Amino acid sequence: MAENSHGGVLPWLSLLTIWIVWGSTYLGMNMAVETIPPFFMTAMRFFLAAPILLSVAIPAWKRGDIHLTKTQVKSASIVGVLLLLGGTGLGALAQRLLDSSFAALMVSLSPIWMSVFTGLKTKVAPSPKIIGALVVGLVGIGIMVGGPGGGDISMWGVIIILVSSLFWAYGTVLSRFMELPHHSFMSSGIQMLAGGTSLLILAGILGEFQEFELAGVSDRSWIGFLWLVSAGSLLAYSAYMHANRNLPIEIVSTYAYVNPIIAVVLGASLDGDPLGPNVIIGGTVILLAVVFIVSGHITRRGPIARMG
Repeated sequence: MAENSHGGVLPWLSLLTIWIVWGSTYLGMNMAVETIPPFFMTAMRFFLAAPILLSVAIPAWKRGDIHLTKTQVKSASIVGVLLLLGGTGLGALAQRLLDSSFAALMVSLSPIWMSVFTGLKTKVAPSPKIIGALVVGLVGIGIMVGGPGGGDISMWGVIIILVSSLFWAYGTVLSRFMELPHHSFMSSGIQMLAGGTSLLILAGILGEFQEFELAGVSDRSWIGFLWLVSAGSLLAYSAYMHANRNLPIEIVSTYAYVNPIIAVVLGASLDGDPLGPNVIIGGTVILLAVVFIVSGHITRRGPIARMG
């Protein structure tokens, strides 16, 4: 995949891919972790995807078309651990405790966390608008957890998914200030190897190797796992890294309020996720907070603005 850091149609196609595909991966992850331990499943997901991406990038690197430095490898590895262990791995763990649609709505707070971390990184204090949106988003979480039927929602699941979204937001912001490989497949492949290795180590520490039984994996979990490898890792993750390099972070983060819509529809129609009034109202409040802050950034900065 050739890089074009000055825009073009590819970053926007990448964003469209993220909008559509990642909304479906919440259900895929929920299916996969039913009979596969979460950290082991996530590690295997990225270990399978990484060689495929690198098989495309390495020949170009050997020809000298891709210049790779130690700093780029180190930066990609750090980002990979933050995004894939802290973000995706914890997200998989949370989905053993939460419905896929509920998890997606919780993760939709990521753009607000991204704004906060960007402010900390650039030494610019978050604006009252960002702080207000964060408060509104947290109120939305309170409505979902505390409303009718909220007692059925795992508080540990809520805490884990919140920490997961914090890791994902921080990793995304940090990647924009680090020197990463300029080739999307090379960058994504290194990140997946680093993240997959850290996930496998954690899986071993937590005893997931003993928990895993190949014969005990259900057809439903296999379908979810294969979807995560093909669509989630190979396609959407590389698209995310490309869009994040070439589009303003506020535009990239719009995936967070498109994905939940797809996730809720799929979760309710295919997986029977309950949609009580607390989930609908609280989820709407969260999405409004995210739309408010992201649309405000886009209006103020324009669709072709870039971070430095």
